[in-house]
Amino acid sequence: MIIDNHVHIGWFTDGYHTPREVWDSAMAAGIDGMAVSSTSTCAERYKDVVREMRELIRLGGERVHPILWLTPKMMKCRYALPYMLHSKIKWQGIKMHWEAHKEWASNRKLVRQGLEVAEQLQVPILLHTGNFDCCHAGLFRNLIISHPELSFVLAHGRPIAETIEILKYCNNVWVDTAFMPEDSLMLLAENYLSEKILFGSDIPINKVFYHDVATSTFIQSSINMIKKVFGNESSEILSRCIYV
Repeated sequence: MIIDNHVHIGWFTDGYHTPREVWDSAMAAGIDGMAVSSTSTCAERYKDVVREMRELIRLGGERVHPILWLTPKMMKCRYALPYMLHSKIKWQGIKMHWEAHKEWASNRKLVRQGLEVAEQLQVPILLHTGNFDCCHAGLFRNLIISHPELSFVLAHGRPIAETIEILKYCNNVWVDTAFMPEDSLMLLAENYLSEKILFGSDIPINKVFYHDVATSTFIQSSINMIKKVFGNESSEILSRCIYV
């Protein structure tokens, strides 16, 4: 059993990625299930997001774990969030991307509202992390500590030193391996943190960086890296999913 905890469908900078395209690539790589959000959210195309997610669920059923990507504009729009919440999609996580939507970092009221959505749905919160002031892992430390009733996932785990510190200190946080380099995986292994790791690939964003590599090949390479670094522990990492 292999679960990919970081998958996208929809519009991105390189064009449109259909649910069928992404699903078929994942199945070709031996993926059994996926936690997925729609990049069409960044264009605020809410009807597209719902349509895409419904199509993906038709393909994968319960093997699809839908993640609701929240944006500041969605939170402010009178109809957008209610539309998403009443779409009959069983959202199993929410996502906030503070690099793509920098208002999160400066608007505590919006962040509180986003956390309230997670509380209402009783689902984990996926937080994008990057090597920038607006979204480095350490920025979320106090947020995670102050909400022990919620579960958090630090997508990408950047920077890795800050991520490791939070993983060690907080029981309610995990990290996914989307676009994580091997040396970061090795640091997680050296710090005995395999129980806090979720496998993630970030497909199909790989096509932006590796034009000539098939998505299924990219996924398989990511899986092989997990197996190489974690050995006997890799099966638990690859099968773990907290979006249920």
